[in-house]
Amino acid sequence: MPMSETKRVSPSAPRGLAHAGEVAQWTVLLLGWLWLGEQGMRLGWSMASGVLAVAVWWTVRIVLRGSTWAFQCAPAVMGFCGLLTAWGVFMPELLVNPAAAHACLLGLAVVWGLWSALMETRTQVSTFQLAPMAWHPLLAAGLVVGAWHMPGVQQFAPLGTGLLLALCALILYMRDRCQALRAPQCRGPRASLPNLLAPSAMGVMMGSLWLGNAWCDSLGISTDQRVVAHLVLMAGLPALMDWVLRLPGPSKLPGMPDLRTYAGLGLLALGTPLFLGDSPVHSVLAMLLPSLAWAVHCSRYRTPQGLAGAVSSRPTKSLAVLLGPVLLVLVGVASPLHGPAALQSALSLLGGLAAWHLIHVWRRTQAASNALSVT
Repeated sequence: MPMSETKRVSPSAPRGLAHAGEVAQWTVLLLGWLWLGEQGMRLGWSMASGVLAVAVWWTVRIVLRGSTWAFQCAPAVMGFCGLLTAWGVFMPELLVNPAAAHACLLGLAVVWGLWSALMETRTQVSTFQLAPMAWHPLLAAGLVVGAWHMPGVQQFAPLGTGLLLALCALILYMRDRCQALRAPQCRGPRASLPNLLAPSAMGVMMGSLWLGNAWCDSLGISTDQRVVAHLVLMAGLPALMDWVLRLPGPSKLPGMPDLRTYAGLGLLALGTPLFLGDSPVHSVLAMLLPSLAWAVHCSRYRTPQGLAGAVSSRPTKSLAVLLGPVLLVLVGVASPLHGPAALQSALSLLGGLAAWHLIHVWRRTQAASNALSVT
């Protein structure tokens, strides 16, 4: 049936529910990186150092995000995927056979990826335009820390994680019911190389959290501190960057969205030579600069666009998978032999691509300027 015949418009979600939905969406995202990564390391460390579950979840998100199915499916699918994800976190604990438990975890990663793709496709708001300050990722990070620090446990407890995911599933289902579910709109520009590099770098860093790389170990940072630090980098920095960019100044100038893209690429490129040093300062900056690039990427201005503009082409999605999940798996495979150099090489590759794109843009700009001066 054509899209025009299935289009149905319903009232927008109440403002309070829109805020709650953004917090829930960030919570599901952060738990995806942390819980799947932790369980992957525990159950499947012999396969790509345990990063396979995160890579599967990430791949499903990329492939299905913005798809026709994600736009058109019923709200019940959103609720079912959420409840199935919340219930699924208990299953690996119930299976005695390690291989079966890991297979169950990979199946859960697929369902979690479906749910995440639905959330990211069907949201009608932007965290960074919904309120004077983007506090939603901060509250979500606090909820995740609460699930992490349940009394008497040293890892994410299935009960706390499952209950938190079930609450998110309920909120997101209610928000989806209230929105214009058939309106084919998705916030964000069409994916391109400049817009893929920062999320890929942040994803590789988050996905390799449980590898215990030497940067954190050399600084004497415990596992708890490492988890909190990664949450600050992924959730805290975007909120801080959004607040800074809202201040009066150059951020209000015309063309600022392009400048933000170039600033993110510049931060990625600057981080590449820092891997040549082995001091704590080099290590911290090498992690901080890609995180700042991610923060700039998150706070970019996004406008609703139609289905035809939101659905990325197959080559673009393939590139996103190669620069994200595939690169993460390669880091996991290489880490037992090469240690932290595996992650350093991956981030250097992304930084090198950012530098190459900036040089390409500069040369194109210079050529255009020379052509104008000649005429």
